[in-house]
Amino acid sequence: MNILEYIKTKFNLKNTALLCVDCQNGFTERCPSELPVKGTDEFWIKDINNFVKDIKKEGIKIFSSKDDHPKNHISFKEWPIHCVKSTFGNQLFIEYYDFLFQKGTSEEFDSYSAFYDDYELKKSNGLEERLRLEDIENLIILGLAGDVCVKETIKDALEKGFNVIVLKKFVKSVNKKQISENLSKDVLDEIEII
Repeated sequence: MNILEYIKTKFNLKNTALLCVDCQNGFTERCPSELPVKGTDEFWIKDINNFVKDIKKEGIKIFSSKDDHPKNHISFKEWPIHCVKSTFGNQLFIEYYDFLFQKGTSEEFDSYSAFYDDYELKKSNGLEERLRLEDIENLIILGLAGDVCVKETIKDALEKGFNVIVLKKFVKSVNKKQISENLSKDVLDEIEII
């Protein structure tokens, strides 16, 4: 049974969305001078896009988040410069999506979670509101990086009451650990990783 067939056994597709977390060139091997996550070569990117295309054919809505940083963003004190507005690194490598939500758009604030533009002030970027408007209850999550933005997005999705399946094949981490190794036991108890 392939991933999509399995998802059909778990979720009503009408209330299900795919959430692609920060699938941007700046986090892949396409941009070695930014913040490339190991294992994000062209073959991996092609596999994700093939899966996303299959999801789209099923009529599942696709939501994407992206870091959309100004040149002097606060995160560049901790991380290499990455995903600066209007650069190749900022562009999504996902070929299909229905809705796009930016985060980390102001110099002084950041958000690892796909649900916020500014995590500290809990300033929404509209993702949760749009999911509710579309009657989404179930999230299929993939993206970058598993130990940072994907992890925080999963935690917030659970806190907001969504059912979550994580696609381990399509999650890579900066620390090179599997997604299951980056999540606490209480989070692991509430999600399914396939």
